[in-house]
Amino acid sequence: MNFKTLNRRFGLLTISSVFLLLLAGGVVRSTGSGMGCPDWPKCFEKYVPPTDSSQLPAGYKDIHLAKRLKKAIKFSKLLEKIGFEKEAKLLLQDPSLYIPEDFNTRKAWTEYINRLIGALSGVFALGFFITLFKAQLKTDKLKFWCGVIGFILMLFNGWLGSIVVATNLVPILVTIHYLAAYAALSFFMISVFSFDASNISLPIKKYKWFYVFILLLTLIQISYGTQLRQACDLNDKKGLLISNNSINTDVLGTDFSIHLVLAIVLTLLTILPALMTRKKVNGWWFKILLIIPLTFMLQYLSGVLNVRYNFPVVAQVSHVFFAGIVYAVSLYICIANFSKSNHA
Repeated sequence: MNFKTLNRRFGLLTISSVFLLLLAGGVVRSTGSGMGCPDWPKCFEKYVPPTDSSQLPAGYKDIHLAKRLKKAIKFSKLLEKIGFEKEAKLLLQDPSLYIPEDFNTRKAWTEYINRLIGALSGVFALGFFITLFKAQLKTDKLKFWCGVIGFILMLFNGWLGSIVVATNLVPILVTIHYLAAYAALSFFMISVFSFDASNISLPIKKYKWFYVFILLLTLIQISYGTQLRQACDLNDKKGLLISNNSINTDVLGTDFSIHLVLAIVLTLLTILPALMTRKKVNGWWFKILLIIPLTFMLQYLSGVLNVRYNFPVVAQVSHVFFAGIVYAVSLYICIANFSKSNHA
């Protein structure tokens, strides 16, 4: 059995499933389905969600609320032990934590599908982890340990998903849950993708530090985007986000302005290498370089639609998904530019 080939296939499946998770997570968040299943890993104590409230036991709201509070209190004690006393206190003071969840078929199934994709990604990641020992342990230590870290991050993010549900979608935990998916994606990509350095076009290699800068700037942009989304959630709870049927950007502070400026700067910057190398690189690499500015343009457009039309579902999901595409392609170029392997 060729474990290297098998490991790569599992790796590609894992990376693809992370993108599906980003897409599914965007749908869950934009439709308000995060608490569609108030328990975890089951949904209303069932492996398959009910289709009608008549299938639920009497007093199901109180039952699930009690279980959720038990997990939330346990997590708050963990926060206290590691030095986050203020955050632990704020968590238990959140009024929404004590509000029971009503059953909603659409939201339950939306969240359930998200969990199925998460479980599938876990299976792929486990297959990747098992074959990793035969494929990379003796040949490439960096790729081996990046694969191990990626698998650990997948496990951590699965556990964090249960905490997000238990704490009734505390914004900061949702943000960490989202960023942890990017971290896992990064380590999996470094572990899976290999390039023959001699096949990377010289004009692209001249821009290798430029793309490292773009990657870091993209991470900063994503970070501001998550903070901005967190601010939107908090202001929405206070009733301050919507004013005269439009988004009140004044309550979003400087995060909104920085996020907007960075979007324009990144779009303009990434056009440059694509134009400068268009006649010097082969068709494949030119398309790769061109994907980034084109995706930034689409992401900017989806951001405008979010602000103009109060976060329509398609625009919200697209905005999150395009961020993943830009980040992954930028990382792909960086891995190629810094690759020293002799095998494709």
